[in-house]
Order: sequence, then structure tokens, then C-alpha cells
Amino acid sequence: MGDLFKIQANPQLNKDSFNFVEPPTFTPSEDRPMAYPYFTRTCMNNGVAGWVEYLDEEHKIKGNCLAVGMIGMQFFYMEQDFYAGQFTKSLHPKFEGFNRYIALFMLTCLNKFQRILQGVLVRDFAKTLNNLKIMLPTHKDGTIAYDLMENFIKVLEKQHIERVKALWDQKLNAYDKVLSTPLKPV
Repeated sequence: MGDLFKIQANPQLNKDSFNFVEPPTFTPSEDRPMAYPYFTRTCMNNGVAGWVEYLDEEHKIKGNCLAVGMIGMQFFYMEQDFYAGQFTKSLHPKFEGFNRYIALFMLTCLNKFQRILQGVLVRDFAKTLNNLKIMLPTHKDGTIAYDLMENFIKVLEKQHIERVKALWDQKLNAYDKVLSTPLKPV
């Protein structure tokens, strides 16, 4: 893992340092400023304990990385810049082309180490993670097949979307059938 990612301790702030806001819309306005995820040790909600207003550049962590809380040792993909609470770390790719799809592939590999990482002290986390090995697809020339990882996750995502759509179509057809059936007087 140490060949793929640089592990960084996040600038740590407690929640009292922030002004929490409603979850963001995709278009910030004067009455609704840009909101940033506040990443913590929780294993719920992608590790995000809430959304906060901009604080400063010093504590803001660059997005498009992986983040982990030191208690649950659950890894998450952080697409946008974020702030973090205590006992969190971020993993920044050392390779080009990292994106959401490659991150989702990597998360599956990394989260399998949860039990191992929970057994080490916080101070030993980076050393332990750097030495862990994961199996990744490669091209014939031995280079890592990031394109294959990305396409694999895209196919899985498409299959899941199609299943959800089919389920909703089935439910909507059932509702339509009930609504189109004339009522019989009693």
C-alpha cells in the first residue's frame, strides 16, 4: 500500500471549531454558502458527521483521496475537500488518474484489513498499512490495470442501477394496475 498511497495525519479539529450547516446543494448561494464534509471516526454516512462552513485553508484536506477513522478502521472515498476530526488519516494517491471508480475498487480491498488494523495502535497504523499487500489486476507488461478497475466498477454500478430501475418499474406497473382497475360498487 505504501507504493500506492501517501498516508497523512489529518489536521484535527473538534466539532466546536465549526459552524454546522444543512447538507449542501450543488449550487452555493449567498444565503447558502459552500459546505464541506466533516469527516470523523464514525463508520456511518461515509464517515461524515455533518457539513460545515469554510474554516480555513490550513485545516482543509484535499479531496479525491481515501480517509479512515482510527476507531472503526473503515475506509471511505472523499471526493471533495473536507475537514476532519480527531484520530483520522487520509491516503493520497501516488499515481495519476485516481477517481471515484478506482477508489471504490480500492476501498473493497482496504476494508478487508479492518480487523488487522483495529489490532494495531494508532501510532503503528501507517507502518502497518504501508506494508500490507493487495492483489490488483495488471496488464501483460506488469503495470497496474487502473482502467480495468475503473471499468469493472462502472459495470457493477450500471448493473445495480438497472436492478433498481427494474424493481421500481415493477412497483409502478403494479400501482398503475390497481389505479386503472374500475371500482365496483358495494
